[in-house]
Amino acid sequence: MKSERRMFRLLGFIQWSAAFIVIVGLAVSGKWFAKAQTPSRYDVFLDEERVGTVSDPETVKHWKQMRYEDCQQKYGDGVRVTSNMEKLRFVPSVSGQDPVDPDAVIKVLSERLEISAWAVEIRIDGKPAGYLKDQLEALELLEQVRAPYTVKEKRVTALSGETDLLAAKDTVKRRAEFVQRVELVEKAVAPELLETAESVWKRIVDGDKKPFAYKVQQGDCISLLVQRFGIPAETIYRNNPEIKNDLIRVGQMLNLTVSEPLLSVRTTEERTERVKIPSGIVYEKDAESPTGVIRIVSQGKAGVKELTYAAIKVNGVQVEERLTDEKVIEAPEQAVVKQGTKAVPGSGTGSFAAPVVHATVTSEFGLRWGTVHYGTDLVSDEKAILASDSGTVTFAGVKSGYGNCIVIDHGNGFETLYGHLSRLEVRKDDRVKKGEKIGIMGRTGNATGVHLHFEIHKDGRQENPMKYLRL
Repeated sequence: MKSERRMFRLLGFIQWSAAFIVIVGLAVSGKWFAKAQTPSRYDVFLDEERVGTVSDPETVKHWKQMRYEDCQQKYGDGVRVTSNMEKLRFVPSVSGQDPVDPDAVIKVLSERLEISAWAVEIRIDGKPAGYLKDQLEALELLEQVRAPYTVKEKRVTALSGETDLLAAKDTVKRRAEFVQRVELVEKAVAPELLETAESVWKRIVDGDKKPFAYKVQQGDCISLLVQRFGIPAETIYRNNPEIKNDLIRVGQMLNLTVSEPLLSVRTTEERTERVKIPSGIVYEKDAESPTGVIRIVSQGKAGVKELTYAAIKVNGVQVEERLTDEKVIEAPEQAVVKQGTKAVPGSGTGSFAAPVVHATVTSEFGLRWGTVHYGTDLVSDEKAILASDSGTVTFAGVKSGYGNCIVIDHGNGFETLYGHLSRLEVRKDDRVKKGEKIGIMGRTGNATGVHLHFEIHKDGRQENPMKYLRL
């Protein structure tokens, strides 16, 4: 019995060992079979064309990466490189007949390599203006083009000495936009087309220049050239720095070349300012006072209004301005002047009233700028010119140097002269009363600004008007 049991155990051990050996053999043979089935040859395709066979695709991938790095080193680290090699495909070879030759494959690929760089194309009205390496650089460049015309709201303090209402600060608000349509398009281009932001900015700002030389003709002046050719005066002065005090000579050659930028900036400015409203004058008849006598009953008071303008400029040159709003801040109070109507014998009274209400003296009688100034210059918000005394108009027209001018003979040895008027409201031989409106203040003749030039003559001699006037 014992011998039988040993025999059974021995047979079981032998069976278990045989099974183990079979299992190990199957495992080893499976690994060998799997290894035998792993491909070791790859056909390389570019644009669906087979260019050769390699044993390891990493060899070709490494070659491609090295070409990308060479390009980045040449054109800068920020350049994003791509190429036609992105279309490479590696397919396990099934024929097993073609030779494995990575050098031959790389040689073919090197001959067909087309390196490109990703770029952002700036398009202006559909036309390319330049290529930059990324969108951020393009946006910064466009902002640089717009920057000179874009400012924050600014405030301008009124001149000292004004009323509190006028001293309120004027304001200017500005917004800017491009006149042309601007697009940013990402595309792959030859790396040589990439430019610096500075070169693209210069092309956009300078644009196309149309050279234009002009020979000054008889009668030409700066303002006439501006109007005739539509060229800003600033451009003429910038191109021709030899021009001094607006003086140009017949035969002089002027550079009137104008740059036409590829991209223009249109700004819309909203400007608000406060200005005076003249008080105006109400004339009342006074039957108790002699004809020619005037009395200022009430000085009146100027008002204040707020004006809002919209100004449109292109590249800093104004092309349009319009009043968009007008608001009265403080209404004016009219001055009241009484005019005597009582008939009295004779002509002039011999006393003189100020020819302008609320007048301020800007230039007195006497020596001025090396010559004698034979009158007194007066300015006022009230532009009406009044007869300083009763008399007869002996001249009403244009007089050399005085522009539009009126002379009144007062019939008592006195004459008065009123110069630089913008409009005459009397004619020669008209009889006028003291304080009667005879014209409007202006700047005709040799005048540097709107004012009244006033003279008093006695027996043919010129007198200092301030001897006779109270302002």
